[in-house]
Amino acid sequence: MKILYGYIAKKFWGPFVFIISIFAVLIFLGDSLEKIRWINSYGTTLGLVLKYSFLTMPSWLVQILPVACLLSALFVISDMIASGEWTACLAGGFSVRQIFKPLIACIFLVAVAGFCVQEFFVPDLSKKAELTLQRKIRGKKEWYFNVQNDVTLRLDNQRVLFAKTVKADEGVMDGMFIDVYDNSWSITSQISARRFVWDKNKEKWIFEDGFIRYFGKNAAVTEESFSVLDSDFTVPPDQIAVGSAKPSYLSISDLIRRIKFLKASGLTTFQEETFFHSKLAAPFATVIMCLLGMPFAIALKRSSKLLNIVAAIAIGFTFWWIVSMLTSAGESGMINPAVAGWLPVVLFAAVAYAEFKLLKI
Repeated sequence: MKILYGYIAKKFWGPFVFIISIFAVLIFLGDSLEKIRWINSYGTTLGLVLKYSFLTMPSWLVQILPVACLLSALFVISDMIASGEWTACLAGGFSVRQIFKPLIACIFLVAVAGFCVQEFFVPDLSKKAELTLQRKIRGKKEWYFNVQNDVTLRLDNQRVLFAKTVKADEGVMDGMFIDVYDNSWSITSQISARRFVWDKNKEKWIFEDGFIRYFGKNAAVTEESFSVLDSDFTVPPDQIAVGSAKPSYLSISDLIRRIKFLKASGLTTFQEETFFHSKLAAPFATVIMCLLGMPFAIALKRSSKLLNIVAAIAIGFTFWWIVSMLTSAGESGMINPAVAGWLPVVLFAAVAYAEFKLLKI
């Protein structure tokens, strides 16, 4: 049994490495050729264009891992059928499920590896790619992540912060003020400052160059100016969620922090929660997609490998189309984010189960 499992697993890795390498080359060349127009548009160099394509390539590869796994598994099954090894295994008392087990184990390892790359490498590489694009290719030397204009944040049940510009990476808010309300939501005071700066030593935000305005009875207003004033706002800059959220920039831990902050600020989290569940479901989606496609090689028997490739691509695009539709619905709040992330896995798992039953595997 172990010898057979090892033999089948060994047959899987060769085609997989070859297929993923072909995909990597095609993605790199295709993206580079599409972006080469930047040389004329922005006056950049070919080296920077190639660097950008190289940095974004892992994000694309993670997305095509399910198809690469499925193609590799179909290749192994088709090759075993064509060589007579499949018939020999069945004649030797092995069931189809037993022959599938080493392939599924290999696919599971790839799915886990893809998940690790998605979490620990893709976010940093994607951010470096965006920095290369904005600062070096487009020439925006002062471009930063997590920058947003006209920001409104709820600090707690009685305070609301408004800022003209929030630069979370720098730990600076420009042109800001905080309105303080009583329990009946009548404004009692307002703190206005030119800048709100994160102090690493004190681990709190500091007001710079501003004043405090107090609102009393009968429209009475008094003011006190200050040059520096400590605040009790202690949320670190890296936990302040501003700017656009892209799945390739954010790991699951980043999304958890972002969701927590947005909820505390009274903002919607449909997009972030959808990304969160989609990332968690990704490894399972890889395995399920392969389980759905592998029986095709048995059903088609000695048909050409081209037909298997077409079947794999059709399954892959169908899966991605459903994922894309549900993700859009989850981001907009039309359906629950958890449903948007996990429904494709559940749906295709049910289809795969029915397929195995129908083919008596």
